[in-house]
Amino acid sequence: MSSLSANQRGIVAILACMSAYSVNDALVKQILVSHPVGEVIFVRGVMACTIIGALAFGLGHGHQLRAAMDRVLAMRSVYDGLSTFCFIAALSQMPMASVAAVLQIAPLLITVLSVIVYRELVGWRRWIAIAVGFAGALLILKPAPGTFDVFALVAAGAAFFSALREMQTRRIHAGVPTLVIAFWGAIAITFCGALTGLTEQWKPIAADELVKLLIAAIFVAIAIYLMAAAYRGVDLSVVAPFRYSYLLTSAIAGYLVFAEVPDGWSIAGAVLIAASGLYLLHREAVRRRGLAKTVAAE
Repeated sequence: MSSLSANQRGIVAILACMSAYSVNDALVKQILVSHPVGEVIFVRGVMACTIIGALAFGLGHGHQLRAAMDRVLAMRSVYDGLSTFCFIAALSQMPMASVAAVLQIAPLLITVLSVIVYRELVGWRRWIAIAVGFAGALLILKPAPGTFDVFALVAAGAAFFSALREMQTRRIHAGVPTLVIAFWGAIAITFCGALTGLTEQWKPIAADELVKLLIAAIFVAIAIYLMAAAYRGVDLSVVAPFRYSYLLTSAIAGYLVFAEVPDGWSIAGAVLIAASGLYLLHREAVRRRGLAKTVAAE
């Protein structure tokens, strides 16, 4: 991909990342039928750490695995671990497409958190878009007696920690190799699995299940790396919209592997979330162009 521009590389990376995550999700969900969440996260995490760590050492980044660690990278790793734990816990109880749709409120949460943390100014158009996106999430969450699923809130927690992770990713120094970021994210995910496992009754994992977890680990290692790489040195408004391909890849994987078909409310909610997220990115691009013209005029 050396001939591609930074934005083009980012787009390819995020599309491949979403596809890799969907393959991982389908494999992990199969194992979750007979094994507890913490065990699955831990075993897959050990495999993913081994794969990413070996690549880091093989490419000469071994000395940076510890040297690069600072507060920003540490917090990014913690958020990665918490996001993954919430996601897999929700995945064990919800259709793949529904979990994927709830996760897409992360860009909306990034905008809200930017206002709270960085005091960024957000106009009325973007606030309306955020409200529409959250309304879409409510259609999926179905917070009514008899239809509410507490694991939908767990999926929303995954989106919240994902938003915090992306905000931290942008603060990491450009000199830190992406493999190093991915390695510490995988370590945090594995640690979350180990902690959760203390409250569970683990079961023996059959050989065929280990093979599925190994394949899942390979795909999640690829996805973790691509997620960290996709947003580095790119125009967010150009690259970020392509993360919504996850809605399609998850729906396809859920249908092919589990015969899952989202209900009408979930589909409508997913459409609202994607539309609001895309509009937010459009407004951000408009804002940046306006700032650039102001600076040029000065």
